[in-house]
Amino acid sequence: MMSAQHERLVQYIQQLENLGYRSFQIDEIIREAVGVAKIDNLTQAQVHTLEEALQDYVSFAFKCKGKKC
Repeated sequence: MMSAQHERLVQYIQQLENLGYRSFQIDEIIREAVGVAKIDNLTQAQVHTLEEALQDYVSFAFKCKGKKC
């Protein structure tokens, strides 16, 4: 069973995919935030850092949707 935090990370990733991000771009976002591309076996601190980063990217993508940013 997935933890609630892991599920939230997966949901942010799915949102980014739905907003047009490619898997290699999402992997790079994750790698920049926590140093690895996989979201399994992250520490609590890494989960928190990654969640904030993904929230920022989702927020930015929604803001820019339909505009040039």
